[in-house]
Amino acid sequence: MGSLWTIAAVVPLLFWRLPRPVAGALAGDLFVGGQGLGLIFGAIVVRAVSGPPWRRVAQAAWAVDAVFVLAILPVMAYLRAAPQFGPHSPTWGLFMALHAVSTVLYLVEGVLGLVIVARAL
Repeated sequence: MGSLWTIAAVVPLLFWRLPRPVAGALAGDLFVGGQGLGLIFGAIVVRAVSGPPWRRVAQAAWAVDAVFVLAILPVMAYLRAAPQFGPHSPTWGLFMALHAVSTVLYLVEGVLGLVIVARAL
């Protein structure tokens, strides 16, 4: 969860300090790496959390991460790699729709993780 929250704090700074294409590429790499680690460590957390309601919260967070890593991020990377990618490209609308969905999933995952971490304290 720490990497998820750190990435959430760092990405806006990237867009503030760097040109948009560079910031977007770095943000994508951070999301892929962070969410990939989340998928691995999430499996460990799901096994470690005790009690049915808390285990279900952990499973939900892990499932959200899996959708993000295995479905949304690869499609976004594919669209971003297309020649002439940008606001005027035909795939821009789909990319932005997936960006909106991934933003909501990231927020949901962060809140579920906060619940799990608060429960552990």
